[in-house]
Amino acid sequence: MGQIGREFRWFVLAVALAACSPGERPTRVARDPVLRNEAVFLYGPADTTRPPRAVVFFFGNDIGFWQPHRQLAATLANSQYAVAGFDMRSLLRALPAGAARDTAFAARIDPIIMAARHELGGDSVPLIIAGHSLGAEVAIWTAAHVCPGGTVGVLAMSPGSRSHLRVSLSDIMNGPEPTGAESFSVADAIASVPRDERIAIVRGTRDDYASIDPALLAAGRDRVERFSVLFAGHSLKQVSTSGFVTRRALDWLLAPR
Repeated sequence: MGQIGREFRWFVLAVALAACSPGERPTRVARDPVLRNEAVFLYGPADTTRPPRAVVFFFGNDIGFWQPHRQLAATLANSQYAVAGFDMRSLLRALPAGAARDTAFAARIDPIIMAARHELGGDSVPLIIAGHSLGAEVAIWTAAHVCPGGTVGVLAMSPGSRSHLRVSLSDIMNGPEPTGAESFSVADAIASVPRDERIAIVRGTRDDYASIDPALLAAGRDRVERFSVLFAGHSLKQVSTSGFVTRRALDWLLAPR
């Protein structure tokens, strides 16, 4: 990436940070050049004298790592989690088309996750791959096919039934799910997650995708649990409620096997 590209990326990141309220702003500045070239938002645990309970690497949705995600990250940091929020849109746009796409994504995302884990002081604590909507689907695919070291589970908020490693106009417009050659079945991806990892699905009771959960639960069998957010829709914007349910889901992911 050239100098102009790097400057533009940091301009976008600065605009995003300016839009955050003080309580939502990231608490760490990345030192690793791997992270400084990506839109990664770092939230360290509230008590800096103790290690984090876990590192949560969180994929944003098709419009980025938006305000409800930042609010959730700040809430989790106050509960002693370390959170790396990732706006994946730029990375997905840069991937090649066709069969090389999956391999290219895996090669790019693994060092980003590992660098974020190190920056947050979480090399020796559990890693949870997380995401919302499209990000939840990408999180499941990442756990299944990239298998980042130290991963103990997946936190999937509002996943759909089919997805892809791209952001399409249909995604942004809440159109039909992808069916092309580059798309994948989320249930199949759940079935491919390593057997020693759990998957927690956080779902609003008013989410139109709730009807697919029996298939997702069946794919993961006893390794998958659903956590319901009452009266919430697909966006899970009510962080005061979804944050409480999300912490319950994280407790389950981290509970002794």
